[in-house]
Amino acid sequence: MQEKKKRELPVIDSTEMPESLDCTTCFLPMQYQNKVEGKFVWQCFRCGKKYFVYTENGKTVIEETWGPPR
Repeated sequence: MQEKKKRELPVIDSTEMPESLDCTTCFLPMQYQNKVEGKFVWQCFRCGKKYFVYTENGKTVIEETWGPPR
């Protein structure tokens, strides 16, 4: 089951994208949450910052926003 879950995580094939997403506030690795409105949601569990990652016109776009910490 773990293997199946790993395959569902978004794979981003871009030279602009780092190997991992790190929070710009806490500098900790972001955790993948789910997909909302076609955007992959990554969240920092320490400060609550969220990244929405998606592809638009062949480019990887990362939107940064805040959310409640868990």
